[in-house]
Amino acid sequence: MGVRVCERKDKRGWWMMVNYKGKRMKKCFGRNKKLAQDCASKLSARLKWAEVNGEPVVLSQPDQTMPTVKVYLEDWMNIYVKVHCKPSTYRSYKRAVDSRLVPTFGDRPLHLLKRDDVKRLIAKLSAAGKSKGTIKNCLVPLKAAYNVAIEDGLVTLNPASRLGRLLKGQGDSRQHIKPLTRKEVITLLAKAESQHSVLHPVLLCAVRAGLRMGELIGLQWGDVDFHGGFIEVRRAVVLGQETTPKSHKIRRVDMSPQLQETLERLKEVRELESMAQGKNLELLVFLSPEGNRWDDRNLRRSWYRCLDRTGIRQVRFHDLRHTYVSLMIEQGAHPKYIQEQVGHSSIQVTMDTYGHLFPSQSRGWVAKLDDEGKEGKSAPQAHPEEVATEQPSDKPLENLVAVPRIERGTRGL
Repeated sequence: MGVRVCERKDKRGWWMMVNYKGKRMKKCFGRNKKLAQDCASKLSARLKWAEVNGEPVVLSQPDQTMPTVKVYLEDWMNIYVKVHCKPSTYRSYKRAVDSRLVPTFGDRPLHLLKRDDVKRLIAKLSAAGKSKGTIKNCLVPLKAAYNVAIEDGLVTLNPASRLGRLLKGQGDSRQHIKPLTRKEVITLLAKAESQHSVLHPVLLCAVRAGLRMGELIGLQWGDVDFHGGFIEVRRAVVLGQETTPKSHKIRRVDMSPQLQETLERLKEVRELESMAQGKNLELLVFLSPEGNRWDDRNLRRSWYRCLDRTGIRQVRFHDLRHTYVSLMIEQGAHPKYIQEQVGHSSIQVTMDTYGHLFPSQSRGWVAKLDDEGKEGKSAPQAHPEEVATEQPSDKPLENLVAVPRIERGTRGL
């Protein structure tokens, strides 16, 4: 780092030359040597202070205008997010930018936004009772936009980075997981089969394969391998637009015998209807009562209507995915297998989300610490309220949850 004043012979006058972290700037002060020296002294002190306190410093040419946070976020949303991200991501970012970030920081020059400003926003949202997830979703676009600004050379530090410790204790995402019980699933599917025949195969696939709503809507017959007994999740439909799955990767999900039999029967019915109408078989597996592709809003309305008629407690449609995982855990499935089935990016995500559902046998290790020959009462379970109230059902496994994994080496590709 260096700030110096020199007199140039080729361009008459006194110049301040700056070399800061590989970036250079120069400014001419004409014949006023003292003004150049004073400016260089102040700038040098500012750069040293910035290094100690971690404040962002921008070196720009005199004719270069620094955009405000609002202008830069809007440009970033249109140039980057709208082009490279999914529609659902764009909608989520735009909601955070319009409702939180721009009203709070919009008029601030991009390089003058400090970490303390972001910390105050976190404190304000926390005081308003916002959850950890809500606050994090608000900061994600700000952090991503500043990362791009650093790459563009507009700023040197990201004021929204490394703030995770401030969100500790802001609530547990697991409190939003409300899976249905085994008995509720049986009741729900029986009622749906008798009174909601169009909705029944959708619900069955949700609780037997753990697909997300968008993945269910976008599922096609070509994705179902009846010979191998699995479904290939290749796409999702979000806000009416076809896109990739959330992980951007194709995954294989094993089908239970009950699910496979239901889908085979559904395909046979569709083929007969298509032949009678002189049409080709519709590509989509699940169709609305009108014979069209499901809309996420209409599917959600049908779901809640089905819950009302069945008398089951109100849970989200996405909780069917949680139900699938909870039933798999109840059957003793390995966490790695569950991670592959549901398409989590890592097993850490699976354990962070569902780790509290796995049975704990930790108390047994404490009992082994006692002296030999001194036996006391058996230690109680760590969480008695989590002990299942029902005995394992005598019904076949395929009537409850997905069957154990089929070795992929035996599947037809």
